[in-house]
Amino acid sequence: MKKCLLILTTVLIFNSTYSQVLYTENFDNLSIGNLGTDPSGAIPGQGGWYTVSQYTQANSFFNIVNETGRGKVLDMTTGVTDYEYLVAIKKISHTTIANRLPGNDVFMLEIDYYTGSNQPRGGNSVGSQINILSYFDGDPLNETHLLSQFSFDKSNGDVGLGKLPFNTWVKIIFYLDYPNEKKYLHIPYLNDAFSADIPKHPTSTNLIEEYPISEINLIGSYAGTGTNPVLSYIRNRYDNIKLTAINEVPPEVVTLSVNEQLAEKFNLYPNPASNVVNITNNENMFVKEVAVYDTKGKLISTQNFNEQTEIQLNVENLASGTYMLHLQTAEGTAVKKLVKK
Repeated sequence: MKKCLLILTTVLIFNSTYSQVLYTENFDNLSIGNLGTDPSGAIPGQGGWYTVSQYTQANSFFNIVNETGRGKVLDMTTGVTDYEYLVAIKKISHTTIANRLPGNDVFMLEIDYYTGSNQPRGGNSVGSQINILSYFDGDPLNETHLLSQFSFDKSNGDVGLGKLPFNTWVKIIFYLDYPNEKKYLHIPYLNDAFSADIPKHPTSTNLIEEYPISEINLIGSYAGTGTNPVLSYIRNRYDNIKLTAINEVPPEVVTLSVNEQLAEKFNLYPNPASNVVNITNNENMFVKEVAVYDTKGKLISTQNFNEQTEIQLNVENLASGTYMLHLQTAEGTAVKKLVKK
């Protein structure tokens, strides 16, 4: 019995070393009503959140509300107008980052995000962003640096190379891998991940100290263009924000990001397609197999190819709709979206 308890204790200690929650906010401890009291962002409101309304200067754009099945959430909503830029800001102290356990030099930020409604394009720009910022202490101007960003265009639903549905809660996960100087954006809903280098100054020698996480920004914006801009609005919601220090980026997220980079090397045409879709790439990569999945992840069909670099895939028997083509290569699996007429 004592031996079992010792093993269990060892496992718990090991796990806690590699996963350490630094900050969490689910808004349940805040009061219903305005999040902030100062729309200029100078004075913090509930939970230490700062709010900025660039044009209208209204506290009522940021509210804690009840959401069925979730409890309290942050609602960012405006009336209909031509221009607005809203930011809810949570500042993360350097002490919070410095208090991580040894070896926990990777940071994971999770946010549940409500995509809101589709917006008419009509010459205007409507979107939302989630930004992770750092203030570089060595810069005499205290310049703001963007460490990572999630962007969602409400006018067409774009996010990276995939699509998010409107009026839907989705989880957005950021990873900042300081030891390897990489950042990842993981969107489980799309089963996709994107990676890039963490921005830094060429003379940086200690990235995690020079560019620590300093702010989390939740942004909603729209801007009319032309002489007759289309009136629009912001409808965003947020919940379950958690910043965790961990030891490494999950391998499956790294694999997804590699596959995403691989997918960018392939071209599909025509797309939408009626009968045949051509699959090519500029690096003469050989394709072993193409598996066709529907948007729910159900395997529809597989076709084997004899290490071909250019493929003509027959899609005549597919019903009209959207499909994901999994292209198996020696370098990995590339996933491309196909629309069947």
